[in-house]
Amino acid sequence: MSERVATVIKPVLASRRRLPAGREVLLLATLAVLVGLISLGSHGAFWSRVNLDNLFVGSAITVIPAIGMTVVILTGGIDVSTGSVLGLTAAIGGTCFAAGWSLAATVPIFLASGAVLGLINALLIINGRIPPVIATLGTLSIYRMLVFIVLGSNWITAIPPALTTIFVVDHLLFLPVVAVIALVFLIGAALFLRHFRWGRHVYALGNNEEAARLAGIRPERIKLAAYVMLGLLTGFAALLTLGQSPMVQTSTGSGFVLQVIAAVVLGGTALSGGRGTMLGTLLGTLVVQVVDDGIVLLRIQPFWGGVALGAVILAAIGLSAHHEIRGA
Repeated sequence: MSERVATVIKPVLASRRRLPAGREVLLLATLAVLVGLISLGSHGAFWSRVNLDNLFVGSAITVIPAIGMTVVILTGGIDVSTGSVLGLTAAIGGTCFAAGWSLAATVPIFLASGAVLGLINALLIINGRIPPVIATLGTLSIYRMLVFIVLGSNWITAIPPALTTIFVVDHLLFLPVVAVIALVFLIGAALFLRHFRWGRHVYALGNNEEAARLAGIRPERIKLAAYVMLGLLTGFAALLTLGQSPMVQTSTGSGFVLQVIAAVVLGGTALSGGRGTMLGTLLGTLVVQVVDDGIVLLRIQPFWGGVALGAVILAAIGLSAHHEIRGA
């Protein structure tokens, strides 16, 4: 590694080491309290096999795109179109299922569709010089309208039962297959960010883009890879969503981006970029999913779920801002 790159990377790695312990311990304590309260309030229903499987599957479907969102936010960007990407990808893949395509032939369609939509977001941001939140707000609306165009007024229900069997019903040890896949992705992403040059460049870019550029890092390439990765993982999450709920409708994916962003920022990834971990994202995802699960088990009115999610996002951003001010 050249001296110029090392000059930028070393302080980034130092700040990353200072980052997570306190936040992660707090998240673990929060999880323990939430689980205890929900378990008591539901008279132990939380620990039923069915409920735990639902919790693990929901967490996996959220955490897979949250991995990509973490990388995007680490670079200093954001993507608010993720829910619409999931919906449009599900509509495209569902249309293939309805046309009689096999599961093996359709899986690449989900992945390719997500990657292309992520690439469009990246090009708007990099080549179009549009701020990430504005660019992806625009594509959020465009992709959602395309869902209506693809589906018309119809729902797609011709989803192969094998999709549910393979990813949701089947288990490896005590976890649904989808949860094992999510853990493998998460561990792989964590190792990649920690031990590979590209991962160190992601942190450097989010910490100071201009300094990273002067050190010879190519911000455009890193951003392009980050948004395409997010799109690819969202496409895979769309496939898994159809395994959990085997139908595609125009509202598929609505509100999903809030869950993903809440999980990432609650896990300690700074919205300004340059600071965050995959372990934090996993814990943030579990907190969000346990809150949702508790609302169902405790028979609380569903609209409180939106209130709780909004409160989680505000609390996470507040904690992140406080940490940044204190560390400044």
